[in-house]
Order: sequence, then structure tokens, then C-alpha cells
Amino acid sequence: MDVFDKFFQRYSYKFDKGYPNMDDPKDVLIIENILKELIVMEVEDRGEIPNEIEKLRVNINNDQTYNVQALQKPTKSKEEYWVYIDDVPPTSRPARLEVTKDLKAKGLFPKGKIGKFPKGPYYLETEDGTKLVVKGTGSKFTTSTLIKEGFVLIFYNALKENWNKAKEPFNSENMASLLTELNSIPGVYTGLGVKKLKGGKTAQQKVEEFLTLYDGESASKAAQVSLNDPLSAALRIFAQYPNGEPMRGDTFDKIKSSQAAKAGLQADKVNPGDIFLKVGDFTIPSADEVDITGLEELNKVFVNKWGDKPGLVAISLKQESAQGGKAKSFLKKFVPNEEQINKGIKSYNLSDDEMKYTDEELDKALDGYKSLIKQQVGDSKFIDLDIGANPPKTEQKIFTLAAYKALDYLFSYLEGLGATSPANGLVKMAAFGMSITDVNPTFFKVIGKGSGEIADVPERTPASATAQLTPGTKIKIVDKPTNGSILVYLEVDVLEGDEVYSQYELQLAARSNGGDQNTIEIQKAKKK
Repeated sequence: MDVFDKFFQRYSYKFDKGYPNMDDPKDVLIIENILKELIVMEVEDRGEIPNEIEKLRVNINNDQTYNVQALQKPTKSKEEYWVYIDDVPPTSRPARLEVTKDLKAKGLFPKGKIGKFPKGPYYLETEDGTKLVVKGTGSKFTTSTLIKEGFVLIFYNALKENWNKAKEPFNSENMASLLTELNSIPGVYTGLGVKKLKGGKTAQQKVEEFLTLYDGESASKAAQVSLNDPLSAALRIFAQYPNGEPMRGDTFDKIKSSQAAKAGLQADKVNPGDIFLKVGDFTIPSADEVDITGLEELNKVFVNKWGDKPGLVAISLKQESAQGGKAKSFLKKFVPNEEQINKGIKSYNLSDDEMKYTDEELDKALDGYKSLIKQQVGDSKFIDLDIGANPPKTEQKIFTLAAYKALDYLFSYLEGLGATSPANGLVKMAAFGMSITDVNPTFFKVIGKGSGEIADVPERTPASATAQLTPGTKIKIVDKPTNGSILVYLEVDVLEGDEVYSQYELQLAARSNGGDQNTIEIQKAKKK
């Protein structure tokens, strides 16, 4: 029996004809949902697993709420164990944290305290010092950006209609009834837009289809977290603006694209709002008006403080433990002049030849770029360089070479990127990653919670904000042979006009993304 025979034998009952009709949208949707269920990791036990840890697997699986697929001991020297659980997203730390809390509450994990590794996941540390880390093998409830934002919008609309009166998080007891009630509310998808997206479906159709995955899945912690995170954000927006009109349709797209065209930047860097909320007695500019309105005047359409009205509220939606933002596109701001073009423009990505370098060639290239970066930084009193030996592994060498090429590009074309020095260039690039572009409207960052509790009052980024290196601090550029990347540590002041509005400690990472492209991203952003 081949794989297709096994597939149809297992799932034939789901189709009216006993097999899928690819001309029937209903059958196509069923296949899509089945495939989402099948996209999971297969993991095996690894390392020496003591009896007391093995008993945890037996007890958890016997409880039947979760299924432990594998146990692993990643290092011999530490009493740390990875517990791989089915139907848990491998990349969602909030989801894995909620599973850890639930296992502890049920008594399926030993008594202990929940903590978090500085650069990694959450863990439970038992009374004897053993650390248990929940890992996921995959989940059909891993949501795309469109689905997350769509959930926030429909939950907000539903809250306006007195849905979920108790404002409770989704749990095993109420999920089915809350979703049934949600689907019965007229106009709950208002604001998502009617434009067909890639694949020929509208945003509403995509959200409606995803909601069908939750049928009969009330006990799944992954399902609960995937709904609770956007619910948390919707609750915060509703608490401040109970009568707003959410927008993600044509007008939303028109305003963002117009702002981007006028600023010459990517739309999400000019206006990071994932959702606009129309509040108060306010008339949205027509499409023709948007086209002829200057960027500064267009930015005035947006409210300046959380709670203000009338106007549009630009809301940037984030998850717990989300990265700060991408900064690489800052390098695209450089537009070479004719003389620079004639000389030949450097590339910040790896060439095909560089991707094929031997270890010896990679070491030679790395040594050359290290020398170049030292020359470019010179005796700057604002930058400390901490450059170590070249990495031992080929892959790490390639990753590090990509990082050096990005730094060299930044330092080589400072003037064209609107910077005055290497330190100023790094600050501007970091600010760009935070969507502080000096042309942005005021926007508010709402960070959802996987527990479903109402999100905290959002962080405000003021209109036309700028950034500077915090006086008395220095930028530290660190290249260690074990990193496979270059880390940049800095502290910045966010300025509203000439006044310091907020301060952040940032950590940027420059590295290869695994191919010939590199990436520069904010790995940590701690508000001081």
C-alpha cells in the first residue's frame, strides 16, 4: 500500500465522494486543514535519561492532556532536560510557557520555580536544581501574521457587541461556546477588507477557514494560547476605545502605501501600524486627498497620545518574546551617485563565489574585513571593538563573513545613509529597526499575552521621533568565534523634538540567514 492509499484510507470519510474533488472549495479546505495537522516534527530520545525524568513522561502521557514524544539531555555536564510535547508550537515561547505553567499546576511537573534563560526559553527549575524545558514538535495552531491581526480585529468587533461578557481567557470549558457565539455576531469581520490576497482568498475567508481548526480542540493548550494572545490585545484596545472602527482594508493600504511612497521607505518602517482604529467624529481622507497630502500633514491624521480622539490610532501588534525588529533594510536607503557607480558598489550580501569558499579562503576574507572594520572605526571614542579569532566551523565562518560585509557596507556609505560616523550609523540603523525613522506618525505597540490577560498599556513612539546614543555610553561590537554572528550592544535615547522621551538597551545581531542573504535584527530591546 503506497502513501496515497494510506492517506485516502485514513481520511476518505471526510469527503462527500470518499475522495477529494479539487474543484470543490470545501474539499480543498479539508485537505489544507489535514496538511496543517500533519506538519509536525519527529523527535527521538537523546542522552542518558534517569528514571525520575522518564517517570514524568509516563505520568504526563497517562493524564492524556499532553503527549510527550521525546526526552533529551542536551549536555552531559548540566542537569537540564528537554521535554518534547506534541501539538505545541516549536517557535512560540508564550505557548510553551503556558504549557509549563499548566504541567506544574496539574502536578505533572515537580515543584519548583519558573525562570528564563537570558537568550533562550523558559524552564522549570525543580527543588534539586534540575531544569525542565518544554519544547514543541509542531502545531496546526501556529498562526501567520494575517491570522493574528485578523483575530485581534474580530475579537475587538465582538467585544463591542457584548461578547465574552466576563472578559475571560479562552480555556477548555469556554472555548467552544465563545467561538460559536463569535461566529453568530453580524459584522464581526468588518474592517478586514474585501480585496483578494495571494491565493485568491480575502482576509475574511482566510480567518474563517483558520477558525475551523478549533472544532473539538478545546483542551489543546496551543489552541488556547493562539486565541488568547490576540484576545489580550483586543481587550486592551477595547478598554480604551470601546467604540472605535478597526481598519485593515483598502483605506488602510492606501494610507500606508502613500506614506511609504512619500518617505521612500518600506510601508511598515514609515507606519508600523498593523491595524488602524478610527475614533471620534472624524472623516477619513479620500483616496484622492491621500495622494496629494504631504507626509507631515498625513501623519497629523493619527492621534498623538493613547486615549486621544478624534483621528486614527496606529496600533502595532506584538507577541510576548517577539524580536524588536529588522534593521537590514536601512542599508537600502543608500542611493549611489554616478562616481560611486563607476567605481563599483559593494554588496552587503554574499556572492556565489563567497558561498563556495574553502575554510582557508573564508579565513582570509574574514581577516581582511576585520582589518577594514578596525580602520573604519579608527580611534572612535564611542565604539569598543571586541574581535576574537575566526570561528572553527565552515558554517559559522560563512555566517560571520555575511555580518562583516553588512558592517563594511554601512561604514563605507555613511553619508549616503544619512549618517556622520560609524557610531551614528549604528544608532540610526538600530532606530530604524525600531521603526523610529523621523518620518513616522505616532504609533502604539500593544503586546499580547499568551495567558489571555488584558495587555499592558501600550508603549508610545512619538511622531517624527529620532534617536541618539545615550550620553556617557559606548557602543560595543563583539565578534566571538563561537557566535557565528556579530553582536552590537548599545543604549539609545528616543527623542520627541529635543526632549528625551524614552531610553532603551539594545542588542543587535548581524549574521547570515542561512543562504547568500544576511540579516540584521534587534534581538533584545529593554526599556530603561
